[in-house]
Amino acid sequence: MKKTLLVAAFALAGSFAFAQKPTAGNKTAEVNLNFQTGSSALSYSLPAELRLRYFLSDNAAVRIRFGMASGTEKSSVSNGTNSADITNKTGFGLALTPGYEMHFEGTDKLSPYAGAQLGIALGGKQSVEVTNASVAIPNQGNITVGDSYSSTSGSVFGLSLGLMMGADYYITDGVYLGGEFGLNLFTMANVGEGKTTTKIGGQTLDVKDPASSASALFGISTGGLRLGFVF
Repeated sequence: MKKTLLVAAFALAGSFAFAQKPTAGNKTAEVNLNFQTGSSALSYSLPAELRLRYFLSDNAAVRIRFGMASGTEKSSVSNGTNSADITNKTGFGLALTPGYEMHFEGTDKLSPYAGAQLGIALGGKQSVEVTNASVAIPNQGNITVGDSYSSTSGSVFGLSLGLMMGADYYITDGVYLGGEFGLNLFTMANVGEGKTTTKIGGQTLDVKDPASSASALFGISTGGLRLGFVF
């Protein structure tokens, strides 16, 4: 039994010692490890983004990151006697980030790299709806019994350009952990026209929310811890 355990231990150590980095023609797929800490124990949430790479040569790769999101969340607020129902809806959103990486020599298991990427984001409309109101709603004033409130934002278009540096550490053949941080050279976002509707005392008030845009130069971003596979 002891001999078997020793053989297994040496075999495992050997797999870690000879972890192979990808070469020309290899492809990788990876996700972020979304660990979180709070008042309870450490938790993990499903990744909302996937990244694929194709190695043009042993030290150069093209990549694409993409993510999708949409959803509906229902909640309520209460003052102990009365309550109101709140529904938050997020329209379908899509983010695409193509990029290019140049990998350096590193070590047998460590592959540092630098590169550039372009980000494109398309966001669906977001809405907040309050019904069965009989308490003060945060940020909406005191909406009385039977009144309602709804707000819909415009769709979103975002664009970014940045540089990044990172490293992948191959823990065994075809499996690696990675980290990355970036320098955002330019980011901008446009939000389309929205509308707010309030019904109070049998009357309906519609207010248009004008379109808006914002931009920024330079900023630091981090990509967290990534788990990837070579195929």
